[in-house]
Amino acid sequence: MSGEFRILLVCTANICRSAMAEVIAGAMLHPSALPVATGSAGVRALVGHPMAPHAVAALDRLGLDGRAHRARMLDLGLVRSADLLLTMEAGHRAVAAGLDPAAEHKTFTLPEFAELASGAGHRRYRSDTVERARAIVQSAAERRDHRRALEVYDPYGGPPEGYEACAKTLGEALSHALGALLGPR
Repeated sequence: MSGEFRILLVCTANICRSAMAEVIAGAMLHPSALPVATGSAGVRALVGHPMAPHAVAALDRLGLDGRAHRARMLDLGLVRSADLLLTMEAGHRAVAAGLDPAAEHKTFTLPEFAELASGAGHRRYRSDTVERARAIVQSAAERRDHRRALEVYDPYGGPPEGYEACAKTLGEALSHALGALLGPR
């Protein structure tokens, strides 16, 4: 296993939700002592396309820059290399698990993981360790009840306000999810 914890964010085209989530997560994790890498992909990615203009604008309003993003397709290698896959919809989660059934235990919708991880303490590990983060993912998988998972609304094609609301939802869910992984500061 790598000495780095890898988070992959997944949506449909990888030009809106998962792309924004990758940028937001990167900003949240920047000062972290936990060695973590984030990436994103789409189950039907518009490979090579930049982030949607309204998504870039929503990030701009948060002081973040999504202009360097280019969409990529979710594939077996990405699924296997991730320690945690955070999807925007249950259907995306099913695609990831379909690529690699062994990934079921580390694949959640983002709101689902944010809720499940919040209760995982794992005090036996230092808060900035990869082992602690992996233990939290395992604990969340064990506590999952497989009811209909919460999802992140897709603003694609809608007004700018929808992208801003999506960015806010992503930020709140990522704050809970990453806060649980990072532990007390």
